[in-house]
Amino acid sequence: MDMIGRARQLQQSGRPADASLLLRQAVAAAPDLAEAHHHLALVLQPVAVPALVERLIARAVRCAPGQPEARANLSLAQCDLRRHDAAEVSARWAVVLNPAYANGHANLGRILKEQVRVREAVACLRRVVQLHPAAVLGWINLGDGLDEAGRIEAALAANRTALSIDPAAPPAWNNLGHVLQGRGDPAAARALRRAIQLSPNYAAAHLNLGMDLLLHGEMEEGWREFEWWRASIPALGWKGAPHLRWTGQDLRGRTLLIRGEQGLGDMLQFARYASLFARAGARVVLEVHPPLTRLLASVPGVAQTVPMGMPLPPHDYHLQMMSVPGLLGTRLDTIPADIPYLAADPAEIETWRGRLSALPGLKVGLVWAGNPRANDPRTRLVDSRRSMALTRLAPVLDIPGISVVSLQKGETAAQIDDLPPALRPFDAMGEVKDFADTAALCANLDLVISVDTSVVHLAGALGKPVWILSRHDGCWRWLLDRDDSPWYPTARLFRQKTPGDWDEVVARIAEALLSLRDTPRP
Repeated sequence: MDMIGRARQLQQSGRPADASLLLRQAVAAAPDLAEAHHHLALVLQPVAVPALVERLIARAVRCAPGQPEARANLSLAQCDLRRHDAAEVSARWAVVLNPAYANGHANLGRILKEQVRVREAVACLRRVVQLHPAAVLGWINLGDGLDEAGRIEAALAANRTALSIDPAAPPAWNNLGHVLQGRGDPAAARALRRAIQLSPNYAAAHLNLGMDLLLHGEMEEGWREFEWWRASIPALGWKGAPHLRWTGQDLRGRTLLIRGEQGLGDMLQFARYASLFARAGARVVLEVHPPLTRLLASVPGVAQTVPMGMPLPPHDYHLQMMSVPGLLGTRLDTIPADIPYLAADPAEIETWRGRLSALPGLKVGLVWAGNPRANDPRTRLVDSRRSMALTRLAPVLDIPGISVVSLQKGETAAQIDDLPPALRPFDAMGEVKDFADTAALCANLDLVISVDTSVVHLAGALGKPVWILSRHDGCWRWLLDRDDSPWYPTARLFRQKTPGDWDEVVARIAEALLSLRDTPRP
């Protein structure tokens, strides 16, 4: 048996270190042997840094450029390094060299998905199931891609095909549940429970079940499932000394550190709980994202805010912010909604009042896009569904008697320059450095209109009327089939009736604005 054959045998018998040693010897003896470089990379992949894996496979490709398998694996290594352009080239070479190579098409589909080129990705994934119609994983991946493309019925069909091939495939049940959840279908929970029954430690299914339960207002079990998921992800696990975790101990005279997590909107939403702990006698310290440091100091009961990354003060107990609702047994009818619980600085409010004083009519703040988080493909896909181009809001921008004020930050703020001058909103966001500044600006507005971003939570927590433009598969916190929110009494939901159809939503917003404009104000 040759060295490579022996290495394969060692790997298959659970001896990867011995396989690696033998392959290193093979590479040293024959530096141009593509198969040795390629197989060494595959053996090292679970433990080596991605750059080393990529270098080894790239060497294999240089030695034998006509091998589609090496090209396909190179594409995955480059994708792991977020070198998406190079990864796409490698994957396309793999399918050019062998058009019937299903793994090559699957890799290309994954790479395109991570670039939010979902339609192209779906075409690749369809090719996979055409080549191997009995392969359950191909149908699962296709269903996932169709779901992300907003093609709900096709996604359901693909996952049901996967289950017809293998009724005991947990990912197919999980994906089916996720698609049904996007429709608000009660059957979603049954599918997700089936996935967990088949695979009790299936983290994604626990998370999806938790979000589905919360979406339906079943908070007690929903938060329990969320906590299960978080405990299963090392990067999201408990931070700090376990023995200091607050689980209901007496807080009188004690310092409680509440550690921020998730996004800015989550932190704004759940900062309200600080006052409950303060009433129980605690000195409450919040660890927060730096842009929230000044603003969240205004929450009743907060003694101190600490920016993430800075040294933490001494404390008796700590807990993570997203754990609070579950630990306190929050139900729909017990959500603390003492609004407002945020306040802008009075002097800064006056400064912005002067800046906006020349704007006539109703002053309406506007946010049309979220933060795409380029380093997180899944979040980018969600953001592509919750955000819209500013040009689609032209019917709102063109209403007489309304002065639109941009609250948009980030690269998408540049879309203002693409509008005709008469439609451009007032934009002074270059002067806004943090959320305390935004709060002072919002305090001078009559209304805030926003897609589902942190500004929604800011406006709601300030007690400002806020209209939320919600995608069809809206976030769990907005529940189902209602246009109000128990979290924010001043909020009003405008939901997509059809996935991706913002025009109908904008038309309703424009009509509601006309009505608001024409309603006499006290």
